[in-house]
Amino acid sequence: MANINLLPVEYREKEKFNLRRVLIILFVLILAFSYAYLYFSLELQIDYKEQQLTTMKSELASIEKIIKEVQNLEKDKKMIEERIVVIQGLIDNQSRLSRILGEFSASILDEVWVDNFNSSANQTFDFTANTFNNYLIAKYMVALKNEPTFDNIELEYVKKTTIKEEDVDVDIVNFKLSGIFIPKRLE
Repeated sequence: MANINLLPVEYREKEKFNLRRVLIILFVLILAFSYAYLYFSLELQIDYKEQQLTTMKSELASIEKIIKEVQNLEKDKKMIEERIVVIQGLIDNQSRLSRILGEFSASILDEVWVDNFNSSANQTFDFTANTFNNYLIAKYMVALKNEPTFDNIELEYVKKTTIKEEDVDVDIVNFKLSGIFIPKRLE
């Protein structure tokens, strides 16, 4: 049979204190608070890690910029070092050529004029020149051989030609000499 209580509320029997019900409610409340605490703490940790990640990405981007600048500077340094080597070689070659031309011009005779002068890196040279006769060629060769800065002077060819100078035919001798330049030691 069903238990129906028709007494008014004030006369009804009060329920006894149920400890089991209170413990279950308390357990459910503690469980809900612990889940909420765990959820919010994990959310805060995720936000903190995301902020760290964005700062690290920005730092990484700035470091990559610096790395690119360093690489560009290293490329520039290498290019400048190569240019310095080239310039130093040009300066050394220029001083060698200027010494050769200085010695050469000091030894040239007044009656000889040079058409073409070639010098190579292994200290050899050759030139073509003009003069009035074979005696001046021989005199010039002896003058070059007597110079301590020239050696192995050889005559390659001699050609006689005629040029017109102020409506007068002038006989000249075209010749080619070669030799080795011995630079003086700079002290």
